[in-house]
Amino acid sequence: MWTIEKPPANGHVADPNVETLLRELATLRSQNKKLKSQLAKKDRRSSIVERATLDAHSILTEAFSTGATSRLDMERTHGMSRRRWQWACAALRYAGILSMDKRRWRDGLDFLIDDLATAVSLIEKAASELLPGGYNRLLKLVRL
Repeated sequence: MWTIEKPPANGHVADPNVETLLRELATLRSQNKKLKSQLAKKDRRSSIVERATLDAHSILTEAFSTGATSRLDMERTHGMSRRRWQWACAALRYAGILSMDKRRWRDGLDFLIDDLATAVSLIEKAASELLPGGYNRLLKLVRL
């Protein structure tokens, strides 16, 4: 852990401004600790949903720039594993961007939306719905 303040040689600080800043720093640290304890703990399921949303954005970007969205193309360009690709596709299916059938998945993905702005707004809306506890909803759409 990094410390900002340096202890003085005699144990006392001569400058009153420095003492005020040190007290304020201690207060801010205690408030920060209290706020961190009130945050919800992240678990594996919420991390999977967040990662699926980010990967869905990557797939959308790739689809509207180069069109190469197959699993192998995404692995080569973005380092996306098979499982991450499947979770991202499930997020895109949940958002209504991908079709539910799995025809032609080796050639790429079959998109239902042709406008990037619409697709991004749909995935953002789906992400806000999924984040509170959407792991089980996404799990139904994953084809492992």
